[in-house]
Amino acid sequence: MFRLFFMLLLLGHILGDFYIQSHKMAQKKDKSLIWVFIHGASYLGAMILVFIPIISWDIVAVLIIVATVHLIIDMVKHFFLLEIVKKGKMSREMERNVFFLDQALHTICIIFIAYGMDLSHIVAREVINISDFFITIGICQQQLLSWFLALLIIHKPSNIAIQKLLMIYRPECKEEAKQGYRNAGKFIGSIERIIILIFLSIQEYAAIGLVLTAKSIARYDKISKEKNFAEYYLLGTLISTLIGIIVSFIL
Repeated sequence: MFRLFFMLLLLGHILGDFYIQSHKMAQKKDKSLIWVFIHGASYLGAMILVFIPIISWDIVAVLIIVATVHLIIDMVKHFFLLEIVKKGKMSREMERNVFFLDQALHTICIIFIAYGMDLSHIVAREVINISDFFITIGICQQQLLSWFLALLIIHKPSNIAIQKLLMIYRPECKEEAKQGYRNAGKFIGSIERIIILIFLSIQEYAAIGLVLTAKSIARYDKISKEKNFAEYYLLGTLISTLIGIIVSFIL
């Protein structure tokens, strides 16, 4: 049951911390404590939504604990960022480090809580109609959940993580082209990781090289002429590929 609880908690975290929370909400949360509580409430809602098919009073109590722990971490982050900004020490490196430390703490807490749920022998209420449906069509529920979770992770969360990692290496570009380039780059990166995930699942490892080659051909002219962009592009591609492999390996 640990694997099931972990995947469901992680799914609730991904939905609550990345998809329900917009970029503007994240910015407001860093500046206003009220938005930290609003985010905490929406995070709890996302968790309950994910666990509805197997919900029980014991699980509701656990979800309140999860949301409370998440809220505490976000409150500490909020006051820490305010102090950093006040001292004038805010930088791209600091923003990057705070993001990854924040996500690492959330993930560690989810692992321990899922382990605690398994040790406590919390029973997940099974919805018979849903179980019968998946049995009839011959699809494993946990496998479907793994794929759904993997697809969510390699889209928005991965794009944000890559952006944070590369922000100190990003070459300067024209302002009018910057927004379009970023949006196209994010979409291409998501498609690239989806294709890599599919190839890994069917054990077609050599085909991954074709994806990376096709991507490189599209940018060959700029790569060959601009060294800074070439290094930035290579680093982004390697990180994107690594994320696809790690997600495939774990989930």
